[in-house]
Amino acid sequence: MSTIYNPESETIARVEALELEVREVRRKIEHAHSEADKKVLNKQITELKDEIQFLTKKLDRPVK
Repeated sequence: MSTIYNPESETIARVEALELEVREVRRKIEHAHSEADKKVLNKQITELKDEIQFLTKKLDRPVK
């Protein structure tokens, strides 16, 4: 039995993984002690969201 390669499924899986990572980073922000740590984590969230937006545009799917 052969399977059909679907590149969209890999992209969807990547988006889902990035969304989970955003949630994890948000939890880290809650426990961050310094403002510098919070700033770095917020920048990381912004970068993750940018990547999610790029991938969802590739999929022609609305951004959450």
